Amino acid sequence: MKRAKELDVLTTSLEMAVAKRRPLDGDETLVPVTDYTDTERFARERERVFRHGFNVVTLSSRVAGPGDFVTADVVGTPVVIARGDDGRLRSFLNVCRHRGATVELRAEGRCKRFVCPYHAWTYNNDGTLHRARHPEGFPTLKPQEHGLVELACREAAGLVFVCPTPRVTPEPLPQALVDELEVMLGPRPTAYASTTRTWQANWKLIVEGGLESYHFSVAHKDTIAPFFGDTLSLWERIGWHLRSVLPKRSILELQKMAKGQWNIRDHTHVLYTIHPNAMILLQKSHFDLILMTPLTVDTTQIEVVTVGTAPEVGELSGQARAFFTNNHGFSLRTLDEDFRIGEQIQRGIPTSANTHFRFARFEGALSDWRRRIDNLVE
Repeated sequence: MKRAKELDVLTTSLEMAVAKRRPLDGDETLVPVTDYTDTERFARERERVFRHGFNVVTLSSRVAGPGDFVTADVVGTPVVIARGDDGRLRSFLNVCRHRGATVELRAEGRCKRFVCPYHAWTYNNDGTLHRARHPEGFPTLKPQEHGLVELACREAAGLVFVCPTPRVTPEPLPQALVDELEVMLGPRPTAYASTTRTWQANWKLIVEGGLESYHFSVAHKDTIAPFFGDTLSLWERIGWHLRSVLPKRSILELQKMAKGQWNIRDHTHVLYTIHPNAMILLQKSHFDLILMTPLTVDTTQIEVVTVGTAPEVGELSGQARAFFTNNHGFSLRTLDEDFRIGEQIQRGIPTSANTHFRFARFEGALSDWRRRIDNLVE
């Protein structure tokens, strides 16, 4: 975040906190509850929102050196992400061009070549076909046309983005977002704890829980509520993505400080909602990367990764690792409060208690986000 933007956000946040003024930046919005249970709509969302966009898959630190690779399931598509010997990061369908078997079964590793476990067709780590065993049996095979199928892949701010649909060129990441994330996420972001769980809730309920702070003082009363103001969050769209700023109660201390001493990470949490599948919760000394995969209309897989800055040389101390482990546990406790409510909402929809959900005027980020999703799928 540029310094001028940081000071502007902090100034507005401080003014709101002093005046106890909520941001009324939109109109009330009504959303049909059937949007969370309609299987046909869900199929369109998977295809148009997720399968045609740049999904955050992992951290660059996991594929930092030539030959490093990771495999992943990206919205139902088997993918391998590899750093070639030339240093370039690429992503491919993890599917053999011979008979369609999964080529690489390991979760991660380092190699020069991938060998299919079915018939040993072998691929270089740049995706090209190195060898088809017993080539005399394939007189019409053109090796240059039978490498692994490449997917659009982008590396930015220590994150790896992949589009899981071949021959699709997603909308590029806004350079303003990339520049901001590079500053905010810092150098060498590295995972120090990770937890994956499947929740019985539509994916939109998961995202919507992170786009407003109206619930903080109630849903999080036993965790983070004592540290934050009530319904004071700010938000701004950056292309398809959103930045939300959640002021802490300590922001009032800025009244006694020179602006040159103001630091947004000291007195807020910053949440980036990265279209279509990720959220980045930026805290004072680290961040949580929240990766979401919609499985069915009412189930969503969520991976929460606690990320810190790796030392330039050597390893983290035991004390530093314990710090990240403890913070990971607290983040899970807080996020689970949201996800459990998402499950409750999903269970309540079939009761017909509501025909619509209502977003308030101070929940403008919710209304803006839903309008853009609706434009993609309707």
